[in-house]
Amino acid sequence: MALVSTVLLVACSSGAADNRPPTPTTDTALASSDPPPVGSIDHPRPVACVSSEAHSEESTSPTGTKSRTGTNSGTRTGTGSPSRPPSRPATVAATGAPSRAPSEGQDDVAVGPVIWPGLRLMADGDQNAFGSRNSDGWHYKVAIRLRAGTTVTVTIGAQERAQAALEYGQGFGYAPAPAVTFQACPGSTTGFPGGFFVAGEGRACVPVEVRVGDGAPQRVVISFFNGQCPA
Repeated sequence: MALVSTVLLVACSSGAADNRPPTPTTDTALASSDPPPVGSIDHPRPVACVSSEAHSEESTSPTGTKSRTGTNSGTRTGTGSPSRPPSRPATVAATGAPSRAPSEGQDDVAVGPVIWPGLRLMADGDQNAFGSRNSDGWHYKVAIRLRAGTTVTVTIGAQERAQAALEYGQGFGYAPAPAVTFQACPGSTTGFPGGFFVAGEGRACVPVEVRVGDGAPQRVVISFFNGQCPA
């Protein structure tokens, strides 16, 4: 009797169906995962040296002289041009390794090889002179200028990504994005039109990281009509 019971147990065990789903292999898991969207932190929006995006500002001749070759996209657009005395205190603070940038003025924000012309003026004053508002928030127009031949990734700091964004890239309709990689034209300072988005009332201290190539990021805190910002 014991022998019969053992035979029946083995038969039932060997014929039982396994309804558990198969464990995916590594290759299957990788194939099913979607790539990060363009314009995300993991895949910054690419904005390159092409005629529809970039404005070459000056070129260097074989003799070393410089000549204008395009539109200076550093000109701020808006309905006004408020001036500031030379003693006006700075409204941004940058940290990180210094690097030479295109020529800058007292109202520009410069980080490494990058300049935002007139961006310091947005610390206070009339918001309407620098941008426009819709139901989502404020859109501020300010071009970005890069030293010739540089590749720079600009990223909004994590603590403000829900409130602020970059609006560069004509090919992307200047839609807000948390990160953009700019490729300057070789041989000339390059300007890219665009700007920043700030939600709600459009007033904030926005941290921004600037990374040149694969180098360490440099950080700057930009005031958008929010007065003096901490570093």
